[in-house]
Amino acid sequence: MLRGLMTFSGFTLMSRILGFLRDILIGALVGTSMVADAFNAAFRFPNMFRRIFGEGAFNSAFVPLFGKRVAQDGRFAAMGFANNAFSVLFLVLGILTLALIPLMSWVMLVVVPGFLPKAEHAGGSEASDFRIALRGAKAVYLQVEDEGSGIQFHDLTLAREGEREFTKVFAEIFGGEVQAVGETVSLESVINEGLKRKGEVETLESDSEEEIAAAFEEARERIIGGGEWLVPDDGILRVPLPPGHDYAVFTGAISGEGQVKVFRNDPGAFALTVKLSKITFVYLLCMALVAHLGGVLTTLKKFAAPAFSPVLLNIVFLIGLTCFARITEAKGELLAWCVAIAGFVQLGLLWWTCRRARLPVAIQKPVFDNNIRRLFVLMGPGILAAGIQQINLLVGGIIASFQQGAISTLYYSDRVYQLPLGMIGIAFGMVLLPEITRLLTNGKEGEAAGTMRSAIELAMIITVPAAVAFVAIPYEIMSLLFERGAFTPEDSRRCGQALAAFSIGLPGYVLIKVLQPGYFARENTRSPMIMGGITVAVNIAVSLTLFPFIGLVGIALATSIAAWINVLLLWRGLKGFVSLRRENWRRLGGMLAASLVMAAGLYGAREMMGTWLAGEFWTKLIATSLLISFGATVYSLGVIKLRVTSVAELKKAFKK
Repeated sequence: MLRGLMTFSGFTLMSRILGFLRDILIGALVGTSMVADAFNAAFRFPNMFRRIFGEGAFNSAFVPLFGKRVAQDGRFAAMGFANNAFSVLFLVLGILTLALIPLMSWVMLVVVPGFLPKAEHAGGSEASDFRIALRGAKAVYLQVEDEGSGIQFHDLTLAREGEREFTKVFAEIFGGEVQAVGETVSLESVINEGLKRKGEVETLESDSEEEIAAAFEEARERIIGGGEWLVPDDGILRVPLPPGHDYAVFTGAISGEGQVKVFRNDPGAFALTVKLSKITFVYLLCMALVAHLGGVLTTLKKFAAPAFSPVLLNIVFLIGLTCFARITEAKGELLAWCVAIAGFVQLGLLWWTCRRARLPVAIQKPVFDNNIRRLFVLMGPGILAAGIQQINLLVGGIIASFQQGAISTLYYSDRVYQLPLGMIGIAFGMVLLPEITRLLTNGKEGEAAGTMRSAIELAMIITVPAAVAFVAIPYEIMSLLFERGAFTPEDSRRCGQALAAFSIGLPGYVLIKVLQPGYFARENTRSPMIMGGITVAVNIAVSLTLFPFIGLVGIALATSIAAWINVLLLWRGLKGFVSLRRENWRRLGGMLAASLVMAAGLYGAREMMGTWLAGEFWTKLIATSLLISFGATVYSLGVIKLRVTSVAELKKAFKK
């Protein structure tokens, strides 16, 4: 088992490294802008199904059935079942893909409802004032809907809490974008000066509403200068707000003939997301077929090609970004086409590998026989059960769509904690299920339980310290990986907060992948589905509760809480089959203790290396590498000292 695990983990590490290079280029190209949000939303939907199908959901149903056919009837008969299943998948998902692409705007209404343009103000053909609340907004958009209408904007002003302090919005337009300048006038200063002119003591205690109203207008007049701006050619005026701003209100006036709408979210985000989703959606069909071919190969212990397949996605991205990013203005479309092309490349690789291994898979006339019906009976609950983490992330994305930039922030932090999850959790899901199925089919239940206990220990010895490190130094990791180009220090800070919250649940995500094969190998996909439904409900409730208070960090934290609840439910359901012995608990306790000592060391080392960590890229790279190496050394010495494992034990396990 460990040899297959190492194969998957090695190629997964390669994929994650190339994936980081991909995300670094994407981050530098689009940052957390509207284009980034639109692409990440368009990619998340088919990519969610890629993870669901490719990381065990389809195989939770297919592998046990295919494995039994191989054991009982031989490889030739089993390949007949595999070909029929491939053909049915191609037919059903092909029709689904063709049907949904024209309806993509309706699909995106569910996936990213917060992207739908929502006008905070609509002005007609006469002059009107507007006042827009700014809490949580990254920018304000003023859109003119009628071409050549002669619309003009006046007195654009930012006001802080209570509208007692005003900041002028810079009058010069740069390609439809305006900037706020530092010039600020407070209502208090205007009232004080007025009272001084009357010879009164400097105080704000005035009972005159007329006096305060006059001071209000004087404060605005002092900073706006009475400027008049024509709308840019594309009809949209964008006012970006500084990161972490404390502005409460955006005010101004509109005059001219035509319709004007004022938005807190980019009015073009939804349309661009729909456009990109139509391009990326074919990836779903490709990944379902890739998962099927991967299931055939892993059941017969051919792990290399399925493990290498995700690497191709990143290679296609790197080629596309390095060759075409500088020569096209359509950045979102470039990213979307990379996704679609990568899907066909991955499918081609696994189809060719099956042919070379004398496991030819071909499209034939689909037959909906008892085997296929059994596959679909198991596959429905299996998809919901094995894909519960992706469903939770989708729920989080739906809620996050109401805060501009949140989807991209969650995406970048998700990419980082996916490294240990991919290397350990997903690899276990792919390797452990065929092994447990084989042992149970041969009546070796005790050996199957022992294999799962070993898998739990092996998974936790890597995952626990990774989670603790992500909580201890999240900003430093995000800053090193992504902070360049359009990706700002504020983006690193927000992504670091989300990474720390996600990482609390990292061991739980991995344990889910280890525990679920105990159900799937027995052809029980219903119980994990019910447990998954409970955790989705918990995730939604906690996300909605926390989001108004701590924003996107609440979404990440809710996902972690849901993961641990899923672990508890799965563990309870395996009672009588798998139970940890005293020695297992001792080792797990040692892993946690060594990780906490490592965390203390990381905190101390981070403080001492603060200047280096805030330096240029190469200085930051050296400092962060030293910091991570120091943490890994402390943890390794800790687990050896506490007799959690030894080099001899690891060598022995690898030879099995």
